[in-house]
Amino acid sequence: MRKIVPVILIITMLPLVLSGCGKYSKGDRLVAEAAELYDAGDYSGAVETLNEAMERGLKSVGEDTLYFYLGESYFKLGEYQKSIDCHVKVTAVRENAFKSWVTIGVCYSMLDDNNAALAAYSKALEFDPQNSDSVGLYISLGALYIENNKPYTAIDYLTAASEIYPEHPAAHAYLAIAYAMTYEYDMSADELELARTLGYENIDGIEEQIAKVKETQGS
Repeated sequence: MRKIVPVILIITMLPLVLSGCGKYSKGDRLVAEAAELYDAGDYSGAVETLNEAMERGLKSVGEDTLYFYLGESYFKLGEYQKSIDCHVKVTAVRENAFKSWVTIGVCYSMLDDNNAALAAYSKALEFDPQNSDSVGLYISLGALYIENNKPYTAIDYLTAASEIYPEHPAAHAYLAIAYAMTYEYDMSADELELARTLGYENIDGIEEQIAKVKETQGS
């Protein structure tokens, strides 16, 4: 089966604003500058500024905040292992850092390490199953379990996603594949039609994968 790319989750960054004098070090102010650079799309500039902040030292801003912004900047630059390394440092300080676990999972997916991605996504859901990003997480988990040839587990996660967000086309598209893998062809067809109706962009790719599943099954 062709690799299924999990849903890439969008992590919302909160602006970091510092005010006043005396309370903050030069490093703290550089972290705030880096956050502004990130928001402006200058990810290389953000990385450079954050590394300088590290050298200058922090007073009020926590290292976990610095490493979070650094990890997200590396992610945007496609430097996935560096992003993972930074976010692992965040979780060492705050184990329940939902957004860091999500980014770690996405990075491992991009590096084709599905087992590590599954572990990170599961950790994120353990700490915050009702977060606004949870629908995308459930879909990503479902896609990974399809790729790992565990369709029944995939169906559980994808069904959860569709219950939270019934009109999410990707949930129904991946359910179509998972049901085909379990020989539930009628349910697969229903989910495929729902995905099509909801405007899933790569419906041809889903149909192709379902056809390959059936071919493998001798149907």
